[in-house]
Amino acid sequence: MKFVIENPKASVANFFRRAGYVFQKQENGEMAFVRKLTDQPFPRFHLFVKIIDWKFEVNFHIDHKAASYEGTNMHSGEYGKDSELLKREAERLMGL
Repeated sequence: MKFVIENPKASVANFFRRAGYVFQKQENGEMAFVRKLTDQPFPRFHLFVKIIDWKFEVNFHIDHKAASYEGTNMHSGEYGKDSELLKREAERLMGL
């Protein structure tokens, strides 16, 4: 799911840290963050952020479990716009 945060009031790292996310990595001009949904490593929100024209362009999904096969990063995830959990999280982040 993709959405844009207009006119953020903080840097990318500070904005998502305040929203409960933990920085994961930076790669190819994107910063990756995760936020666990329980006290276990999975499920978790996993988002990628690009800064374009002073806006945060966010692409995110839910990782339901870790990668199943050694040497791959494929995992069970939820990506669609019809996911209520993703919609609520996007609305929460845009409201910060």
